[in-house]
Amino acid sequence: MGEHRLAILGYGGFGQFLHHAWEGIPGLVLVAVSGRRRSPRIPPGVPYYPDWRELIEREQPEIVAIATPPVTHAPIARYAMERGCHVIVEKPLATTLEDAQELVALRDRRGVRATVDFTLRYSPIVEALARITQEGILGRLIRVMIENYASGELPREHWFWDWEQSGGILVEHGVHFFDLVHFLLGNPTVRSVSGVAYRRGDGLVDRMAALVLHPEGVVASHFHAFSRPGFLERTSLRLAYDLGEVEVEGWIPLSGTVRALVNERTKGYLELLPGLEVIQEVPVEELGDVSRPEGWGDEWPLPPPPGREVRSGGRTYYVETFVEARFSLSLSKAEAYTACLRSLMEEFLAWIEDPARRPRVSLEDGLRALEVALAATRSP
Repeated sequence: MGEHRLAILGYGGFGQFLHHAWEGIPGLVLVAVSGRRRSPRIPPGVPYYPDWRELIEREQPEIVAIATPPVTHAPIARYAMERGCHVIVEKPLATTLEDAQELVALRDRRGVRATVDFTLRYSPIVEALARITQEGILGRLIRVMIENYASGELPREHWFWDWEQSGGILVEHGVHFFDLVHFLLGNPTVRSVSGVAYRRGDGLVDRMAALVLHPEGVVASHFHAFSRPGFLERTSLRLAYDLGEVEVEGWIPLSGTVRALVNERTKGYLELLPGLEVIQEVPVEELGDVSRPEGWGDEWPLPPPPGREVRSGGRTYYVETFVEARFSLSLSKAEAYTACLRSLMEEFLAWIEDPARRPRVSLEDGLRALEVALAATRSP
């Protein structure tokens, strides 16, 4: 792998974190940064430009990483791709569908590589859940519940609160999780989208929710609040399947639990979840049906079916054991986040070296997540 010249546009908090995550990757060289102000953390010898256009023209980087406010993503990516740069765009891809569609067309016209920073696709936990879901290990996925409580301590004048710059909570932040569901299902289409928002007394919208109906009846609910102190930050993901459920903690997933009915074949797939530790295993013959209380009546529950067949969602499954287990990464949030970003860049460099490779995240993925976010934001 040869040398790859990188420029980071938007060298603030997140831009510096990108640099931290990518530092030391063989062949990757940071040649310049830009930002609204010169950071004292810019490495010695790395030029700083207040104007990103001047940086691109003078330094001619091969790769441009865009970590600026959302409304600037499309114009910067457009300018860079028109000059032959490969681009990594922080989510969202754009704040309008027209801009996002233009970037997809420009990528094809210029023959450059371009991706969106959908970090969650690089999480080992999410990768395992995607395979478990798509291969039907726990039956069909029927429900997704995402709740995100983030810090609301940003100053009122911060661009995040200005929808003209950020697009709103579901565009700026929710796209991560709309794409997460697309990735789990292996199918980015949706059937319907609705959304609600709460505007507090000072005029700021700090809570939004979306309800998305996916094919095969998968119902996903998304709730995002930027209203609490940082030390109460919490993100949870709950997946309900025909044969069980999975709960995951952390917006960068770090740990979780699984409770499921499995057989000898499907049980082994749970080992895909990192650090799996079985809490209990119970043969299905020993399980009691608690769906109706004692004394409900002679007609319910019905006699158990022969063998180990169970019915769920109109389908029959063969199961042998109920398993409850927990799983976790032996990493801190910062370490797990860094590892995801590093995997993204390493894959991107390999894609530059070999255009035949298929990237994990395409601009089309960014476009589809944006479509859902905008539909929910505009919902009455």
